[in-house]
Formats: sequence, structure tokens, C-alpha cells
Amino acid sequence: MLAKRIVVTGSSGFLGTAIIKLLTSKGHTVVPVSRKLGFDICKPETLKTVEPFDVMIHLAAHTFVPDSYNRTAEFFTININGTLNALELCKTHQAKMIFASSYVYGQPSYLPVDEQHPVNMWNPYASSKIISEQLCHVYHREFDVPIDVLRIFNIYGPGQNQSFLIPKIIKGVFDGQINLETLIPKRDFVHVNDVAQAFLNCAENNSIPTYTTYNVGSGVSYSVQQIIDKTEHIAGRKVQITCSEKRRANEVLDVVADYSKIKHEKHWHPHISIDQGLKEMIEVYKEKNKI
Repeated sequence: MLAKRIVVTGSSGFLGTAIIKLLTSKGHTVVPVSRKLGFDICKPETLKTVEPFDVMIHLAAHTFVPDSYNRTAEFFTININGTLNALELCKTHQAKMIFASSYVYGQPSYLPVDEQHPVNMWNPYASSKIISEQLCHVYHREFDVPIDVLRIFNIYGPGQNQSFLIPKIIKGVFDGQINLETLIPKRDFVHVNDVAQAFLNCAENNSIPTYTTYNVGSGVSYSVQQIIDKTEHIAGRKVQITCSEKRRANEVLDVVADYSKIKHEKHWHPHISIDQGLKEMIEVYKEKNKI
């Protein structure tokens, strides 16, 4: 495989860090784009110094769903305008875009969910991703920008912000106390390193211009309670749990990804089980906190 010049927006974030590590290990030239480096995806003038490239992996976005209700205008501004500016850059340099989308299906009509399932603007964050996908489709249709859209289910792994569920649970288990809304919802958790591999496979497969969507998940769902049970077992600790029983608006109770399309077309499938991933995160947490 010929080495490529690959731009990664949101390069200093949780997923961006994992992707850059993998791309670099495979011999690709990585061009990181983040605010820490003086770039602002919402200000096109800051992107003018980006030299021609082959592929852009567009990650830069706000992603924490609860915040999308309190900072809705900010979510839409960054997620949508940022994608528009990224697409313009790909159009200018005749480059492929791999867009990091999310679970956009809302309450599923069937499980597992495949890419043919209707999308649903079930919260402000998902809405921003659906609109961004529509922009991607326009740039492919009108300007032949090749685009792979990766609909990532519930990503997790070392280095994830503790406001997200699994890092919050791990911290709670070691603190002996955790406060959650509910223990019932089930999610399809996919490890950050597996997700990074999906982006690599798409980046290295840069053939005829297409617009394609792919689910990226594990194909298995676990409830909040099951994740707590597994974490307690691995850590050898018990946690006191309190639940507010407050339901999020439009709460989805179960999600399972059908990833057969990306498995067939990009030769990707997840390798890291939830037990392996939790064990790794717990070890990292213990080392960081000297436990």
C-alpha cells in the first residue's frame, strides 16, 4: 500500500490520538489539525496553510450528547459549519473524506441495525451529524468528492473523558460510589483502537469516487448494569449505586450494530472484546491513580 498524506481534524482528541498513532505506524504522513495547533475548523482562513493531501479524516466535533441540549447552537455551529469547511478543503485538493458520524437511527425498528435503517433526528447531536452527512452527500454528488461515512456506535477506551459512561463507571467502582440515571439501557460498545482500524482501512482503500455509509460497532449490546458487573468483577471491588431514574428525552433502550457491510467492503471487524477493553482501561486507571 502506497503511503498517503492524511489530514486528521480533531487530531488532539480521544479518537484522533488513536488514529494518528495507527496511521503513523503504517507509514502514512499525518497532518494534524486542531485548535491546539492554531487551526479552527470553523474559520476557513486558518486552514489555508494546509498543503495538498490525499485523504481527510474529519473528527473535529462536539460529541457529548447531554451537552447538545444545553449548548445546542454551539453544537450545530461547530459540527455542521466545521464539516462544511472540511468538505471545501477536500474539494479544493480533490481529496477523499472519511467522516466520523454517529448512531443516527433513533429508536430502532429492528435489531441489529443496518445502514438501510431510516435515520432519525432523535437528539440535537444526532441531528447535527445527519445534517453533516447530507452535506457530505451534496459534495460527492456535485463535486465528486469521495466520501466514506462511518457511523460509530458507542466508542470507549483509555483516555476517554470521564463524563462518558464507561470511564465514569470505572472511577465510581474505585471510589466505591456511583450516581447514574438508570441501569437499563443497552449499548453497542466498540473499542477506540478498533474504530481507528476502521478509519485506516477506509483511508487505504481510495479507489473510484463513491459515497458510502458504514456502521462501526461490535454487534453485541450490554446494559449499564452489565458493564458495572463486569467492572466490579475485573477490579475485585463492589460499588454503591444510586439512580435518579431520570430518563433522557427519546431514550433508546437497546442498540446493536450490523457491521456486515464494512466487514465485506473494507475487510474490517472488531477484535477487542468488552472484557478485554475494560481490563485495559482498569489497568490504565490504576496506574494513573497509583492504586
